[in-house]
Formats: sequence, C-alpha cells, structure tokens
Amino acid sequence: MLFLEKAKIYGVDNVGASSPTLTRTDDAVGKSYTVGVSEINSDFNNCYPWSEMQEVTDAEGNIFIKIPKFYTKITKNSNGTYKHQISGVRYDGYNTLFIDGKGNEIDYILVGKYEGSGSSSKVYSKSGQTVLVNITQANFRTGCKANGEGYQQYDFLIDLIIKELFLIEFATTNSQSIMTGYTKNTNTAALITGHTDGVKTPSGSYNNNHDLESNAWTDTSCNTDGLHACKYRGIENLWGNTWTFVDGIAFSKEKIFVCTDPTKYESGKIIPPYIYMGNRPTNEGYAKVVKQFERNPLLMFTSELGASATTYYSDYHYYNDAGQILLVGGAWDGGTAAGLWSWYGRDSVSRAWSDCGGRLCYKPL
Repeated sequence: MLFLEKAKIYGVDNVGASSPTLTRTDDAVGKSYTVGVSEINSDFNNCYPWSEMQEVTDAEGNIFIKIPKFYTKITKNSNGTYKHQISGVRYDGYNTLFIDGKGNEIDYILVGKYEGSGSSSKVYSKSGQTVLVNITQANFRTGCKANGEGYQQYDFLIDLIIKELFLIEFATTNSQSIMTGYTKNTNTAALITGHTDGVKTPSGSYNNNHDLESNAWTDTSCNTDGLHACKYRGIENLWGNTWTFVDGIAFSKEKIFVCTDPTKYESGKIIPPYIYMGNRPTNEGYAKVVKQFERNPLLMFTSELGASATTYYSDYHYYNDAGQILLVGGAWDGGTAAGLWSWYGRDSVSRAWSDCGGRLCYKPL
C-alpha cells in the first residue's frame, strides 16, 4: 500500500501569481485542511511523504523530524508562474534535493525539531532549552558538526525541501495566513524551545511555558495572534522567534553562490565548490518573483520585488551590499515581514545577534 501511495503525484499550480492561494493539481485535488485555535488538521496526514515524516531521537537525545526522500518537478508556465509537483516515484522530468555532497541520492534528511541550543562546542535539538544565539554562522556550524559525521546546520536545500512540502500541503505561498508564528512581540530575548510540545497535531501553534496568558489553552487565536510559537510538521519556529542561519549559500553583492556539499560549507565563500547561480535584487521589499536557477531548476531565490504582506510570496527580502550570508524566517518582532519566504541577506560572516540562531540537522553522507 505504501508503494501505491508513493506513486501518487501531489501538486499545485499558479505559484507566484499575485494571489498566494494556489490551485491544487493531480492527486492533491480535493485535499484540504482545517486551521483551528491551536491545532491544524490536514488531509495530507495520509499522503506521502507527509505520512512518513516522523520524530526520531539520536544517541545524544537530540530530537529530529525525519523527512523521507521525494522527487520534485517545477514547470514554468507561459505567464511566469510555476506548477510544482512532488512524488515518491521518480517520473520523467522529476529530480530530487535529497542528495549528498557528491550528488548521490539519500533516502532521508533529519531536521532539528527545535531551534539549536548548547554552544559552539556542541549544538543540540532538545525541548526546554535556551536558544543558542549571539553566535556566528561559522561557530554554529562547528557546534553542529561536533555531533559526528553527517551532522550539519540547516542549509539551502533543506529550506527548499520544507518550502515544497508546505506550499503543496496548504496550497499557499503566504505562510502567515496559516500560522502567524511568534512574530508580533516586543521581547528582548527568544522563547525557550518546546513551546509547541502541547500541540497534538503535526502543525499548529501553542504556548505551554511562557506566561503571556494565565492559561494558553483559553486563548482564542493561537494560530493567528502572533504571540505563540508555531510548528510545521513537528518543526518548531521555522519562522518567528529567531532568525535561522542557512548554510550552503553565499552572496557577493547581488551575486548568489551555492554549494551542495555539506562537508565543504564555508561562510561567505564565493569560489568553488560554491558556484555562481544568479542574481538577487539589490534593494528591499516584499518578494514578487521567486525564480528558478538555470543550473538547477529545483533551486529558486527571490529575483523581483514589489509585492505586499498579502500578495505573491507575502514575505520580505532584505539586502545590503555587505551581505554575505543568508538567514530565514524572521524573529519575534518580524511582524508581517516574517514567514517561510522571508530571506535576510544583509549581514557579513561576523553576524552574532540576540535574535539569530540556527538548527541542527543531519544527512546520511
């Protein structure tokens, strides 16, 4: 039965149109979801690969969400929008982002369930911990790799894998229309990890140990008020709370360079194995066009601005000539600029701020 499910194709069309609401295609037609006060119920719980995403714990007690391999096809329409399709089977025209440093396919990736904690000596993914901030991307990478072979920090390929799953499941490019996330607070520090542990569904929002209200379960708008941590398929705070370092991508002014070998990641590097892929806008604003790279059509980045918080990709693109590294998601005060397509490319490799952290991940290299 699993093979029959893996052979299905789930898709959406009109990705990149002015309306973030997408049209379901293939076996996704008729699928839906319900956003409640705190929990989100989704028909995709029984669809591959979402059905096979599961929580796993390593020998150190780090908790991850295991995402099984799937294949993707992205087709550009004549009007400039895109059709996205995924399947557990590699049909003609499909490829995968599940690769090791040599381009070989891998069967799964592990993504930290929680924002990273610990130190540059060793980074963890555990509940109830203080988020590791005030650290550079390079030192965060060192702390992730200290867990052993295959461990790394969140990277560009992982980020695109999660975007693919989200936009097809919820048929939208406006992530905050599903969950606002912890993005509308005036805090001076990040929430500790584990706030969404009380959510009984794979996706949703909650606040189980931070005294914003006397009893979070009496809230009437956990998913929408901007005062609660959110999780997507078990992964907490993909947007909101803290910015997340993204490895495997670097900038030199407008030029974008990408490396797909986790063993060769280096902050700000713009020579091989980092390869020039294309250009980003040299100003700031809400993303209107997210364009494929010619060298690899599964890799995409913001190429044109001019949208709003409720149109196109609904998230903000940040730029500075001195920017060398990428961060994603937005922090506790990101407001409508935060979200799954919020890409921050302002900072040099020396960035180490109180609202910036990362996430421990693993690939079977």
